[in-house]
Parts: sequence; C-alpha cells; structure tokens
Amino acid sequence: MATLEKIRQRKKILAIVIGAALLAFIIEVGIEAWGRSGGNSAAAIVGNEKIDIMHFSKEVEKAAAEAQQNNQDQVDPAVRQQQVLDDMINEKLLEKEYESLGITVSDKEISELMIGKNAAPAVVQFAQQVGAKSPLDLYEFIKNPDKQGVQKSQVAELENQWNKLQDDIVKQYKFAKLQNLLAGCMQANDLDRAQLAEEGAVTNVLTFAKKDYSSLPDDKYTVSDEELKAEWEKMKFMFKLDEEARAIHFIAVDIAPSAEDIAAANKIADAAYLALQKGRGVDSVRLLGTVHIDSTIVTKDKLPAKVRDFFAGAEIGTVRRDTTTGEHHQMYKLINKQVSIDSVMLSYVSVQGDAKMQKTVMDQLNAGKSLDELKKAYPQKVDGKQGEWQRLYGIADSLKNKVGNAAIGTYFVYNSADQGAILMKVDEKKAPKLFYTLATISYDAYASTKTSDALRDKFQDFLNKNKTAKDFKENAAKAGYNAIDAIVTPSSPQLTSPYTRGIKDTRKAVKWVFDNKKDMVSPIFSDNNNVLVAVSVDDIYKDGYLPYTFEQGKQMLTQRVRNSKKGDALMKQYKGKANDINGYAALMGSKVDTARVAFSGMSDPKLGQEPGLVGRIATAKPGTLQGPWKGENAVIVYQIVKQEKEERKPSKEELDNRYAQARGIQSLVNPQSIYHILSKATKVTKHLIDFY
Repeated sequence: MATLEKIRQRKKILAIVIGAALLAFIIEVGIEAWGRSGGNSAAAIVGNEKIDIMHFSKEVEKAAAEAQQNNQDQVDPAVRQQQVLDDMINEKLLEKEYESLGITVSDKEISELMIGKNAAPAVVQFAQQVGAKSPLDLYEFIKNPDKQGVQKSQVAELENQWNKLQDDIVKQYKFAKLQNLLAGCMQANDLDRAQLAEEGAVTNVLTFAKKDYSSLPDDKYTVSDEELKAEWEKMKFMFKLDEEARAIHFIAVDIAPSAEDIAAANKIADAAYLALQKGRGVDSVRLLGTVHIDSTIVTKDKLPAKVRDFFAGAEIGTVRRDTTTGEHHQMYKLINKQVSIDSVMLSYVSVQGDAKMQKTVMDQLNAGKSLDELKKAYPQKVDGKQGEWQRLYGIADSLKNKVGNAAIGTYFVYNSADQGAILMKVDEKKAPKLFYTLATISYDAYASTKTSDALRDKFQDFLNKNKTAKDFKENAAKAGYNAIDAIVTPSSPQLTSPYTRGIKDTRKAVKWVFDNKKDMVSPIFSDNNNVLVAVSVDDIYKDGYLPYTFEQGKQMLTQRVRNSKKGDALMKQYKGKANDINGYAALMGSKVDTARVAFSGMSDPKLGQEPGLVGRIATAKPGTLQGPWKGENAVIVYQIVKQEKEERKPSKEELDNRYAQARGIQSLVNPQSIYHILSKATKVTKHLIDFY
C-alpha cells in the first residue's frame, strides 16, 4: 500500500507531464501533417529502414515531457528534435549490428537484471523511490496487485514505468556486450607488450631553442590560389561532407532596450525604491505591477552575500538598494526576524482505520510497541518511517507550532480523518536559530515597442539596400552589423558558428537557406522574441567535399601554407649558421629551455603541437645537435642531454592498459565512436528539415 500511496502522491506531477506531452503532440502533429502533405513520411532513412515521422513525433513528446518533469525544458525545440532523431538513428544502427553479430539478451538475463539478487542499480533505485523493499517485491506488486487489495488499473502507470525501465536496461546490456566484443577483438599480444615496454623505457631530457612562426608578420608571406588548392588536396580528408552543406552569413540583431528605455526603467526602479521604504511590507511596491517580488526565509549564512552583513544587524523594515543600475535593478527589504526551531527528528506512523483503530495504535506506540511489531499486527493498516530529520522554517505556523511544541518521545495526532490518521513523534530538536524573512524586488529594463519597431525598421532598410549575398556580407559593418559566416546542413537545428553560441528558434531560417538559391538574402526572422535574424546564401556544396574556397577552411589552409613559407625562410636564415644550442638561440632571439619527452607519451607542452617531433627525438643520438628542424608551427633546434631509463619493469596489466590507450581501443568503444563507425557502414539520410 505504501507503493500505491507513492503513486497517488505523484498524481499531480503526472498530470503536468501528460499536459506537456499533449502540447508537444499537438505541435509535432502539425509538423507531421505538413510533411505528409508533401508526400513524405520519413524523418530519416537508415539503410532500407524508415523512421516514420509519426513515430519520431511521439518520441519528441516523451523527451519534452521528461525535460519538463526534470526542470530541463529550456532547450531549443529544434535542438531537442535533432537530438531525438539522432538517438533513433543510432538505435537503428545498433539493432542492425546486434542482428549481424548475434547479440541478444535472454529472458534469464533480463530476469537477473530486473529482479535478481544483483539487479541493475537503476532498478534498485526505482524500487526504493516508489517505496518497495526490493525490485522483486515491486515486480510482484505490479503483476499481482489483487494480493494487496489494489485494482489492476491503479498500477497501470507504474507498470508502464517498469516496462520502460526494462527496455532501457536491455538496451544498455546489449551495448555493453558490443563494447566487450570490440575490446576483446583488440588485445595486446607479447610483441605489442614488448614494443610498448621499449617505448616507455627511456625518457629523453633535452635542451632546445625555437622560433615560432607567429612572431613573423603575415603580410610578408602571401598565399596564392594555386597554393591553397594544392594544400586542400593534401588535407582533403578534413573537408569530407556527410550531407549537403551551404555556406552562409547571418546577422543577429539583439532587441535591446534603448537609452530612453533604460531611463524609463530607472524611473520605475526609483519609484519602487521609494514605495519599498513605506511600512514594513511590500504591498506598496506591488501596486506598481511591473516589478518582480520574491520572498524567502533563511538563516544568516543563506542571506545574499552582498547584503549579508548589512541585514545581520538591521531592524525590521530596513531597505537596501543594490548598486546595479542600467538594465537591471535589485532591492531588498527585511520583512521579519524570528527565532525558530531549525529542524527536528521525526517518526511518523500512518494508520488506516476509524477513530478507535487510530487510538489503539497510538496507545500501543506510547506504551512501547515498535513500528515493526504494529505492522505485523495490523498488515496493510499501519506503515511509517522513523528517525527522519525535517526542516521546519518556512512552513505554515500552525504546523510548525504543532511540531515545535510537542513533547519529545510521545506520539500525538498530527492529522486525522474518519478513516485514517498520521501519528507523529518528535525524537530530537535542534537548537532554535534566528531566521530572516527577506523580500527581493527586481526590475529589468526591456525594449519598448517604439525601440523594437525602430530596430526592425533599420534592419529592414539594410536588407532592402543589400539584396545579394555579396552586398549583405560586405556592407554589414558599415551599417553597424556583424555578418557571421557559418556552414549549415539539413541537420543544423539552429544558426551557430565557431565564434557564437547557437541562437534559439532559428530553424525557420535554416529551412529558408535550403529552400532558396545561391546569392539570395532572406527576410527577417524573429521566432526568438529577443533577436532579429537574416541570412544570405553564399554557396551550395553537394559534391561530397567542402571546397578550398569556403571561409573557415580557407583560413586554416592559408595559415598552413603561410607557416610553411615562414619555416622555409627561417630554415634558410638559420641552417648551418651556429654550432650549438646557445648560438641558435641567439640567432632566433629566443632562450634555451629544457623538456622531457618519452616516445610512449605526449610531447612536452613547451615544444608545442608538432607532429613527428616525438619520433625524431626518440631516434636522435644523445649529445648530438639536432636541427634546425622545420615544424608546423616553429623551427626547432634540440639536443638530448640525458636519458632516464625506467627502473621498474611495467606489469602485464600496465602494458595492456597502455595498449588500450595507444591503439585507440578505449576511445573506439565509446558510444560516439561506435555510432560514427556504424553510420559509415550504413547509408543514413535525414529529412527532418522537410518538416520544419
């Protein structure tokens, strides 16, 4: 019955979740209907299998409901949709792999995972949360509710949760089997261990001097179009496209309050501060109607740090205004100070029965009977908890006084009705503390209609005068805007770039990009109430690779070519011009430094990110000057001055761990790596953008 009571207590929460799911369903069915009207019903196709848009919509509903229940519903809906679709695609890929490899979970394994002695931790936790002694007890309660005097319909929701948990556990167990199978296929043999032991046996201590390419001016090293194309051919693998992409620029205009709006906010804040000083409450401030008021009861250590010392000795009614001005205003008022019991240790017993039954149980408790004894004497009638600490401040005075004034060690009636009661006993009381009732009054400046209209009109005027992608990009700065370059694909849920975070509610802008041609400029999108957005389509890429001309890639290629030229110039300047490290350091205008490098480990950070350098150092002859050597980011000269040999021979387990790290096994068996590999083996096409 305790389990059923837990379910009843969750009724309100479930109603909220169901309401959220219904709202999400209405929204997503609209998307689904739109998609079907175009003759398409697939959100994605994995191999030959379709992920139907209706099935996808239901999964989005569930995700939205769970997010709301967990107070995590601030995610952009488009981001959530993309995450759900990616999860569904990954699940399809995994199921194909499980079938191919013969990976299954037997009924016996499921039974052990759900109700066995060593049940999965998530199942044990779930059973505890709903008040069951064990997963097996919960399972029997769900499957045989009549034994507890409960109707089947009353445990339907609990059974749904149990079934979902079982599905999740089975998926996790299958994936664990796949991970173990992959890891088992890539184990170190004796030759691998011997090689790893040798690689880690010596640490080279070296002195070095280097000249960073960043110290040379870029404008002296020009890069031609032919050089960029040649470098792109060498680095082509980095430009591979998994789906169509489009190069864009976008402008995001914040709808921010103007100086006039801020001045008006200051007046409202001033009026609120004057009103706040009247009386001992905050009712006079409520009349303004535009400020936010929050009240809390806390001990001194929980007061806001910036006003803690001020209010610690202040009189009731004292007001303090924060120093924050401009767009945000905050004030505090001390409403009350009261000494109250902080917390108590309570034991409580629930009794199902009439007044006579309630009195009988309470008399027996006060006569020394234990809760366990009474539960056995009155099965399904008596239940409870013992020795739980409860905080008292902030609850209604009537309840606080009833508990606070109760004698320690004696059960009393906390609450009762004709057919049931809650009996309570105070086991221990903590010493009274001083509590402060503090009101926090805040007001934020916002953009007025006049300001919003002016920002939109100015932006629209810019778009009217710049109707091509070239003009949009080149004239943005002159008009006071920042045109941000980005690459978007049909899977991009929002506009973002390496220099900005994603801007919420911009999926319509992404949709527009893929519905229009190169060189076009969009109208203003304002799904987000705080931002106006417009987009230009700079280029369209469908050939499997991003070209060397796209903005962000061009910058990387240009730097690589320019660095190579700088390296050639420095090599010509330094090579053979000195006989030792100190001589080269003088030529470079740098200092001599030391580093420690082992072939089995990463390079010393002081040497920078230089591919190939660790291998060169490992094969260099000690005491011999090495270089100058042209790296990707610097010219380096070095000399091994000492070799430290590992005194202790590594164990087999240590070498196996090194093998796992060095050969990428540990990174390979993580979920994202597995999904990536599987997606390369099976063709995946996404159509979610068609339903925006």
